[in-house]
Amino acid sequence: MSLDASGPTRTETHSRTPTGTPLRAPFRTVMSVLRRAAPVLGWVVTLLVAAQLAQGAYGQLTESDRSVGMFEAIGFPASAVLLIGVLQGVAVLLYVVPWTAFLGALLLTAYLGGAVAAHVRLEDALAHTLTPVLFAVGVWAALFLRSERIRGAVLTGR
Repeated sequence: MSLDASGPTRTETHSRTPTGTPLRAPFRTVMSVLRRAAPVLGWVVTLLVAAQLAQGAYGQLTESDRSVGMFEAIGFPASAVLLIGVLQGVAVLLYVVPWTAFLGALLLTAYLGGAVAAHVRLEDALAHTLTPVLFAVGVWAALFLRSERIRGAVLTGR
């Protein structure tokens, strides 16, 4: 640290690593990389989750034997398969479009909550009951990563 009249420099006011570089420089670099990588990772997770949920919606929209059988096993009439498939498909589309992603995430969370309730009612295995929970976590984690506004709201509370 110098004793001249200009005072300490900015880098001299912070602690240093053993190599002599300021501690804040690596943190800024990491944050810069994360800021650029988060939306890309968010879109990757979004597309993976949306593809799985869209596949389920497609099975319901086509009223496949598997979908109808699952709905009847849960206790829903076969006539409900098409309606629920339409609702799931609309929610997935809303989720993938950036301007409506928040609404889509809310609707998918409600849909997946109903799936959890159905599995609990049937006393299914824990793995079957937790699968929709993991999808809901994926929906929100992806939205958190891909939206700077949501990241800011979550991290700052505003």
